Amino acid sequence: MFGDDGESVFDRLGEMISESLGSLIPLRIIRRPETLSILDYRPTFVMAATVLGFVILAASFVLLFFKIDSGASLALVAVGAPAAACVFLVFRGTIREAYYFDKTKDSYAFVRQFIHRKEVIEGAMSQFTGAYVKTETNDDSKTYFVILKQEGMFLTGVSEQTLREEVPIFNSFEKEAQIANAISGFLSSKS
Repeated sequence: MFGDDGESVFDRLGEMISESLGSLIPLRIIRRPETLSILDYRPTFVMAATVLGFVILAASFVLLFFKIDSGASLALVAVGAPAAACVFLVFRGTIREAYYFDKTKDSYAFVRQFIHRKEVIEGAMSQFTGAYVKTETNDDSKTYFVILKQEGMFLTGVSEQTLREEVPIFNSFEKEAQIANAISGFLSSKS
């Protein structure tokens, strides 16, 4: 009858909410004639939950602090300890991931930015031949990854490289396809 595509109303509602919230967290693809920059600010689920938990616990801590009496000091400790754990977890997650490709230098740089440090992987862009989206199906969900195809086998013994190992929230085929198409188009025009 109406929408006999196997999806429930809640699945469609979840997709609509995810799409509208996903537009708030940017994925920027900057194409220039000689360079390609991809800035991915989508947090992982753990990072988003940790930040949300920290904000809620910090607000609770402030409210309890201004209502200090004999029983409130124990409540302050009960709220402060999980908040400290959230701060620890925030330092473990990435803030953003950025991917840079440069035709003039035949180089690439993949940057994972944490709050206190960043990891950079650099190399020759000519080792990549293209990109595609890999779909992994788990129980009731699908996750998508951008995979870069490499020319031949390298020291690691693999011919593919995954761009982002931890799945971000608002992970969709469309977002990952935007990244893969931008990279594939840029790599194919490098000659």
